[in-house]
Amino acid sequence: MKRFSTLLVLLLIIFSVGCQTSNKDKNDNVVSERYIHKYGYDVSKEEWEATGYPGTVVTTLRNGTTVTSSYEMGVLHGPMTHTFPHSNTTETLNIYERGNLVKKTNYDIRGIPQKELIFLSPSHVKVTQWYMRGTPLSVEEYHNTELLEGEYYNERNEPEYRVMKGSGTRIVRDQHEKMVAKEVIENGYAVLRETFHPHGIPYTITPLSGGKIDGVKNVFAPSGEPISTESYRQNRLHGPATYYQNGCRYLEVTYKQGLKDGIERHLVDGQTLVEETEWMEGQKHGPSILYFDGMSKTRFYYNDQLVSKERYRELNEQEENIAIMNDRALGRG
Repeated sequence: MKRFSTLLVLLLIIFSVGCQTSNKDKNDNVVSERYIHKYGYDVSKEEWEATGYPGTVVTTLRNGTTVTSSYEMGVLHGPMTHTFPHSNTTETLNIYERGNLVKKTNYDIRGIPQKELIFLSPSHVKVTQWYMRGTPLSVEEYHNTELLEGEYYNERNEPEYRVMKGSGTRIVRDQHEKMVAKEVIENGYAVLRETFHPHGIPYTITPLSGGKIDGVKNVFAPSGEPISTESYRQNRLHGPATYYQNGCRYLEVTYKQGLKDGIERHLVDGQTLVEETEWMEGQKHGPSILYFDGMSKTRFYYNDQLVSKERYRELNEQEENIAIMNDRALGRG
């Protein structure tokens, strides 16, 4: 309880400092403000704050943006608009009800909507996006971060993919109608994500669990040739990984919890082995063999330190003796 109280105090201090900084920055950026009663006449700032008149506040910022905010009884109520700098065209439109944001819409410089968020409840949001020409791109509903429903349209304004009751296929396109990603959705979350190069060739294929990479991730060049195949467990490299040049293997390595652990091999043209090194917990540990002209040269490492072959054997024997003594002390010998 004491830790929670301390944390709460720290958060309040940070929030307070943040608000003070934010207010200072806002005041520095404000060129002018008008307070306009809903009947159309101007009032002073002091009168506005003292009475809570219904009406609008028109704020001109130093960057040329005009912010028009609607108030009632001292809280935001109705539309709030931000224009593009040095323009009368609306960039964002927010709708408030008694101080609560219920709708937010972003527009491009031509006044065509790009994205709209409707806040059905504090945790339930409907998100609509449009192509540059104004036709729908996607309509989605989320509960917090969980995708409940989704409908995705092609350039002909035809439904192309759907997510229903948290399951289906989700498409991510940019506003130029290019497919950026495709996701398989299960229980409201992506379990597989595929991204694409600009001309449509797959770029990455990534398995996901809880929003983290979990499984074998593949990366491809614009030509379609492989770049890498990596094994992950909850965002950490874990298992075999293979890397390619011009479609041929040049490196194979094994990871354990994000660290190299096992044999690392370097190859030429995917066939000829030129180097082989043992790793343990992120450190070179064991023989490292270099192959050349039909011969080989071996170096030895112990906990990432280069040692002689004799010293390596001595340290291994010491390690084995310590392990035996520990087992005996624990009654396992």
